[in-house]
Amino acid sequence: IPVVRGEIPIFSIDANFMLNQEVGYVKINRFSYQTSSEFKEATELLVNKGAKKLIIDVRDNPGGSLNAVIDICKELLPNDRNIVYTKGENEQETYNSSSDGAFKDLELTILVNRNSASASEILAGAMKDHGKATIVGGQSFGKGSVQELVNVTDETTIKVTVAKWLT
Repeated sequence: IPVVRGEIPIFSIDANFMLNQEVGYVKINRFSYQTSSEFKEATELLVNKGAKKLIIDVRDNPGGSLNAVIDICKELLPNDRNIVYTKGENEQETYNSSSDGAFKDLELTILVNRNSASASEILAGAMKDHGKATIVGGQSFGKGSVQELVNVTDETTIKVTVAKWLT
């Protein structure tokens, strides 16, 4: 029997459903290249079902792509709000919302725990900084570092911390 290797999709959104008539729930398990589109699709479904409030669960989410969390924050914030900035030894980079987000009017609650790290903390921090969300749970992981991959040889790569992110 020939075995054909198939693609196994790994989704970032574990669950999205209505808790009652106006509260939606979205569980994000990681931040990867498809997370922002999955989040937007899931949240649009909830808004179409009547959600006026949204609970975003990032408990046990180790983080991931900075671009993914920035794109999600852009959907949740009004225009020209600071999301995060990175501060390295020689440079600083700032990330702001660039237009009014599609979900800027939703009332937010973000669930975190000690295993919520990196991009999860950026999401929670940015929303809290702008008075956009209530954060519920324990202290998060506290990572806050920006890392880059550096090729050492053809087969070896090291991960180097190059900056800190700050909200």
